[in-house]
Amino acid sequence: MRNKKWISGQGLVEFALILPILLLLVVGALDFGRAFYMKVVMENSAREGAYFMAYHATDDPANAIANAKEATQIEAENSGFTIPLENITIDCIDSLGGTDCDSESTVTVTVESEFQLVVSALFGGPFELVNDARMLIP
Repeated sequence: MRNKKWISGQGLVEFALILPILLLLVVGALDFGRAFYMKVVMENSAREGAYFMAYHATDDPANAIANAKEATQIEAENSGFTIPLENITIDCIDSLGGTDCDSESTVTVTVESEFQLVVSALFGGPFELVNDARMLIP
């Protein structure tokens, strides 16, 4: 009878030793999932801004960049994230190396954001996530 009580206490001690490691693995997996989702949202947002810029850069050059940034923000907000305007960069490079957004030039939309881990006490942070999209202006 005495051995049986000792064995059940041993399982409790082993569980108590394994529980922090198990919780760290679960929270780490959730953090990885959140980071991956944020990266996908940023990729889609940058692509939407580049798509907008590619087809509207020559229509209204004065407002094209501001409207492309707004399209980038709206795409991110539709997925539940807010990307400030200062974290969206739009660059145009033409075939001669100039920075005009003319026909046959390439537009690059870069989106940056910080990602804070739940377990940041162990791994540091925040981490910088950067994504860009490039499209040719027809």
